[in-house]
Amino acid sequence: MGDEKQRSHPVEKSASKWQKLARKRWIYPAVYLGFAAIVLAAVLWMQGGQENAGPKDLSGIDEERSAFDTNDESVPVLGDSEVFKVPASEDSGVFVQKQFYDTSASTQEQQAALVFYNNTYYQNAGIDYASEDGASFDVKAAMSGKVVKVSDDQLLGNVVHLEHADGVVTVYESLEAVEVAEGDKVKQGDKLGKAGTNTFDTDAGVHVHFEVRKDGTPVNPLDVFNQPSSAIEGPEKAGNEVSNPSASEGTDVENKDNGTESEMDAEKDAEDDAKSADEDKSDEQNNNEQKSDDQKSDTKDSE
Repeated sequence: MGDEKQRSHPVEKSASKWQKLARKRWIYPAVYLGFAAIVLAAVLWMQGGQENAGPKDLSGIDEERSAFDTNDESVPVLGDSEVFKVPASEDSGVFVQKQFYDTSASTQEQQAALVFYNNTYYQNAGIDYASEDGASFDVKAAMSGKVVKVSDDQLLGNVVHLEHADGVVTVYESLEAVEVAEGDKVKQGDKLGKAGTNTFDTDAGVHVHFEVRKDGTPVNPLDVFNQPSSAIEGPEKAGNEVSNPSASEGTDVENKDNGTESEMDAEKDAEDDAKSADEDKSDEQNNNEQKSDDQKSDTKDSE
């Protein structure tokens, strides 16, 4: 009997603990929530297994309604994440040597923004950068774009044009050497060449002439730095002509009228002069050939 009482005692004690636990108010809600969590986890696991069971059939998608054209070459989209920067590295020690000609600026500022070439004053259509020590420096792309023009101009030096979004083009003139070719796609900060000299503005020495054009019209680069291409607005074309400041200073300008012209006009004049020189050379060559034929004819007649 004593042994049976001793063996039954732990069982009765364990049953008493479960009875006490069952009388707790929170036990049944806790059991219910735990069971519900297990069921929900099982359902989600089964649904996930069905979705990942195999690849979806995409054959029924209409390619014409797709947002992607699989036939075209992919082009990186910059949006408004990129803004215009100075066309030189920060540690190059460059400074603005000549400002953009602004019709709303003071007379003194306008005079400082003129370029004197061939007895004519030209409005500076961009800004000129030079280094403090007068040495050459790397010229870099102010914004990512496509090289649409590379030329060796007899008046402006080596010239590079970059095309950007929203009808914006940046121009880099007076380059000593060019390291890009027409059709290249460049990123912001890529090296385009090195600053050099040109015939148009000999007083500037080693420099780079930098322009920003909106729909073909020059705008002040200082107004577009740290701005995306979509924020650039073209200036009003009216009122761009100004009187020659030399008249107020008493400076004589011979062989030309006393009006100022834009630097783009100078570029056009240079192209016209080059064409005229080629035509004169061709005419001279034709005349020499005609004289030679005449001499041969006279020789035959005398014989």
